[in-house]
Amino acid sequence: MGKNASEEMKKIALILLFFSFCHVGFVQGLLSYVKWEADSQGPEKFDRIAIDLSWNQWQKVPNNITQGYFSFGFSSSWFKDLPLGQKSNCAIALGLGFESMSFHHNGTFTNVQNSNSSSTQLTPFETDSVVLRNKYAVNYIDFPFEFRIRTINKTLDDRMKFNFKLYLGFKVGVLVNDHTKYKDNNIKIKTFNIPNTLPYRFGPYVRIGFNKIGFVGYYSLSSIFQDGSVNLKPFSIGLSWMRF
Repeated sequence: MGKNASEEMKKIALILLFFSFCHVGFVQGLLSYVKWEADSQGPEKFDRIAIDLSWNQWQKVPNNITQGYFSFGFSSSWFKDLPLGQKSNCAIALGLGFESMSFHHNGTFTNVQNSNSSSTQLTPFETDSVVLRNKYAVNYIDFPFEFRIRTINKTLDDRMKFNFKLYLGFKVGVLVNDHTKYKDNNIKIKTFNIPNTLPYRFGPYVRIGFNKIGFVGYYSLSSIFQDGSVNLKPFSIGLSWMRF
């Protein structure tokens, strides 16, 4: 029994050692693929992660609807940087991201039933209460594409000191969820899945900056709601942090 137990323990130890090596190799391969620091040899690859803080507004709103100034958003994206040459100033980048946008306003969404369809409209609130918060938020999974123009200096140290970037992008997003938040002196209401919300979005954007910090601007070509409903096309401007 002792000999058999010893043999079994050796087998278990070998199996654990094998999976440990596989695990280490997997982690090293993953870090090598993501590349958490800029390359010092070969094609220049960087800015694989972009984090944006933005100020959001609708391009136009119905009459008697005003927008709040404190409408902010957040996005985070990962990119596969593909330089167009060994020491090229140009590259393309394919990405995957998430963005959350919020819009403060003084209206309420109402579902209008027609003979064969329905539409969602935005009308002003009619209440005697003091409105403390009235916000609409949308969240998207994005698939961005960028054409990148940037300066490439002779050495890695020089590049870290000064690196100009102009990234022209276009993204398509899939709606994850949307909701409203309303609060006054008496009640607090949160509503999900406003009717007739468009399940996707698309539009161009641009990043421009130096080193790790830049400005970002996005202009939606699609409305938040389907045709026949209120036409709300977002735009945003903000700060972008680019790294790795």
